[in-house]
Amino acid sequence: MSNDWKSNVRQTILAALLVALFGVGTADATLLHQWLFQGPGDNVLKDSAGGLDLNYAPGEGNVGGVMGKAYDVAFEKGFNDVTHAYRPYYVDVSQSSTAGAGLTGSGFTSPSQFTIEAIVKPDAKTSGSAVNYLFQTRPGSDRGYYLIQDEDNLSGGSIGGIGSIIGNNFGDVAIGAEYDANDTWIYIAAVIDLTTSPGQAVADVYAANLSAGETTPTLILNDRTWNSADPSALAGATGIFGLGNFAIDRDGDSTAEASQEWFQGAIDYVAIYDELLTPADLADNLNARINLVPEPSTLALVGLAGVLGLCLRRSKC
Repeated sequence: MSNDWKSNVRQTILAALLVALFGVGTADATLLHQWLFQGPGDNVLKDSAGGLDLNYAPGEGNVGGVMGKAYDVAFEKGFNDVTHAYRPYYVDVSQSSTAGAGLTGSGFTSPSQFTIEAIVKPDAKTSGSAVNYLFQTRPGSDRGYYLIQDEDNLSGGSIGGIGSIIGNNFGDVAIGAEYDANDTWIYIAAVIDLTTSPGQAVADVYAANLSAGETTPTLILNDRTWNSADPSALAGATGIFGLGNFAIDRDGDSTAEASQEWFQGAIDYVAIYDELLTPADLADNLNARINLVPEPSTLALVGLAGVLGLCLRRSKC
């Protein structure tokens, strides 16, 4: 039995156990994609609900001759120190939106009606780029900038905000959740309808300041609309996507090999549902994350992983 084979089996077992431990969501079969950033190895790139695994994507620019490298992407403790979070990389956060590294993927199709939710710990936005991206796709010329980070149009004292841009009018930014300090964990969810209202996209946006002890998502943008160039064209359209950055396809092969304009902060998880989730659904999802702690059954699973790993090392199974 080769060492490579045993290593692959161990990683597969551990990845499956980690998904069992951390892959929470609604009980409905509407979960399309979920990125949890749980290891080991390249399992941090897995889409635990669908098939859209991520890849490392460096930037193309430099600061003082220094470019970002793919593996400058970092993984750190996540919300409540239970999970892991992904942190995109900047060479210089105050000057550059093209020198760094992030995660991208291919083959994302925007549903007609869907919900995207995330838990993030954003830093002050200081990059100088128009916006930074938490989750974006751009099939053709249509903009599906479903979750972005911006520093404009904020109330006094805020150092950044999470919002959306849907359609082709880049200036039509909807800022939802604002934050006034680094190290603030925020739950954000956008419930997006691309097709019910002809010629426009409509979204309800919910947020909760987890660091302030909030446990119920609050509706902060009600029926926010975008009308530029028929945003419904995004529905059913497939393209590359960036998670924590803007994805770039330079070769015309529908693969995102580069990235830019990285989210400044850490991303605990991102999930996409093929349904307009209700406030009760969102509250259930959030409380599942808040209450995500190792239970006895969890410890048993981890122990099983260790036994299986030992068994494989000794070539007895």
